[in-house]
Amino acid sequence: MIALTIDCEQWNCPLLEGKKVNENNETSFSKKGNEIILDLLDKYKIKATFFITGYFAEKEPEQVRLIKENGHEIACHGYNHFYRDNKDLDIKQDIVKAKGILEKITGENIKGFRAPQMQYSEKLIEILDDLNFKYDSSLHPCYLPGYYNNLTKPTEIFKPLENCDVIEIPASVSSFRFPISWLFIRLFGINRVIIACKKLLKKNMRPVLYFHSWEFIEMESKYVPFYYNFHTGKSFAKDIEKLIREFKNAPFVPLETLIKI
Repeated sequence: MIALTIDCEQWNCPLLEGKKVNENNETSFSKKGNEIILDLLDKYKIKATFFITGYFAEKEPEQVRLIKENGHEIACHGYNHFYRDNKDLDIKQDIVKAKGILEKITGENIKGFRAPQMQYSEKLIEILDDLNFKYDSSLHPCYLPGYYNNLTKPTEIFKPLENCDVIEIPASVSSFRFPISWLFIRLFGINRVIIACKKLLKKNMRPVLYFHSWEFIEMESKYVPFYYNFHTGKSFAKDIEKLIREFKNAPFVPLETLIKI
């Protein structure tokens, strides 16, 4: 089994780079990207997990309903989409707000969570447990300078805290703990990701990949480093389709399926 997960959020990468510009909080990028993703998933009869921010859901409720109607899992991605080094953030209130918005739109309980910028912590797990989430997928078990150092964390599904029921589903990495999702697909090519997934499957591990809705459109923001724009749009969509075709005999499943096995 392979899980494709999509982080669907308002575009605020310039803000994360310290730039307050008009394009921050734009939802049209992810909305247009989702249209491409949904067509691709429908073409291959694949179900995925969409981690959606409360802010995006407020602005684009009809598309959130469409994602649900197409049979995909809706999970929570916070509201603000600014978790890393945000000293003004009340994480619990941010999650409560987002969860409430998503549940009102979808009419169902939201089971899964992924923190913006993959800001995993045991404190987060305690908050999610208190809010009755079933799983988290905020752990990227690798080292990214200035972002996080999770080299000692497990790479397979595990229970982070004995006194909490929340299950952690880490994003997959290569044998050497090198990332194989979003930016790293675009920078180093899909073939490396395919090889890494084959090795994981051979070890009976289930690859969990993530990318962003906005990566499926041609990004041309002048307020972010080159790698945000690099190889986005049709070329990125083509790479994800190549991945899907390569593993056509391995079922693609939403994350909620993995915790039921």
